Amino acid sequence: MRSRRVGSGIEIAGFDGPVHPLLHRSPAGGTELVTAAAGRLVRWEAGSGRLVSEFEVPRNASTETFASRALVLADGRVRIAAGDEDGLCLWDGVSGRLLADAVGKDRIHDVALGLTSGGRPLLAGAGANGLHLWDPVTAAPLTPLLEHVGEPAAVTLAALRGGPTLIVTGDHEGVRRWQGDFCDSPFGAQIDAPHIDMLTTAYTEDGRSLIVGVVEEGEAVCRWDAETGEEVGTPIPTDGEFVRIATATVSGRLRLFTADHDVVRQWDLLSGEPFAETFVGSFVSTVSLSDGSALLAAGTKKGGRVTTHHLV
Repeated sequence: MRSRRVGSGIEIAGFDGPVHPLLHRSPAGGTELVTAAAGRLVRWEAGSGRLVSEFEVPRNASTETFASRALVLADGRVRIAAGDEDGLCLWDGVSGRLLADAVGKDRIHDVALGLTSGGRPLLAGAGANGLHLWDPVTAAPLTPLLEHVGEPAAVTLAALRGGPTLIVTGDHEGVRRWQGDFCDSPFGAQIDAPHIDMLTTAYTEDGRSLIVGVVEEGEAVCRWDAETGEEVGTPIPTDGEFVRIATATVSGRLRLFTADHDVVRQWDLLSGEPFAETFVGSFVSTVSLSDGSALLAAGTKKGGRVTTHHLV
């Protein structure tokens, strides 16, 4: 693998097969990039493309099948989590040491990392048998497996203004919200939406939490108010088959990024208006930066490369 500077970012080429990127803020204040390709997880310095370390990957892990997430803890520790056919994999994001392998013994479709309203770090997993809640420091289960109506295919965390943290799940029938640190009770009514494939959360300038979801097997992206469940704007058509999404704040405005067919498109998240500039990639990750700009990483399905772009 080799890296070089391209435009406002870097390109790292020479991977075998599809490349899944994961951007996150490092404890030192910079930005790091984790790539998953051909069963390998590698950590890079996002600004320079310098290879930092490789992760210890178990033989049974399918690290490029499902999405991975990152969480920087208050004490500076970093956790990288991913789900696969056998359960949860959890790594120390600095040393690359494998902390847990096949936890849950379930097919984990999606994972979400974050903090509850009380400051507790939380790792949620959408599994074929139900919803899992783990401690991201140790991978210890926080509750027994939670039964779920339908098979949850996507999960995210949403913090309400001055209120609780919600665990938000999606399946073939719609979006459900669960209140409390341990998913104690349903929150509000089910949000009707056909075939949820992916969920993420975005926050407006005034702190309002928006749920963003891929629906209709990739045909559109919808946005809902996390507190009221009301739809925000009209669905954004994508007409894709395997659409991946990410959000970031650029110059004070929320942006949506959709990736499919090796094209990453940009949209104003609130208005749904598209931007003309596109990027090459079928997988996308973003991080908002303190100066109001953002960094985007796009990985290809073919060609074996990932490229970052600085957005202002």
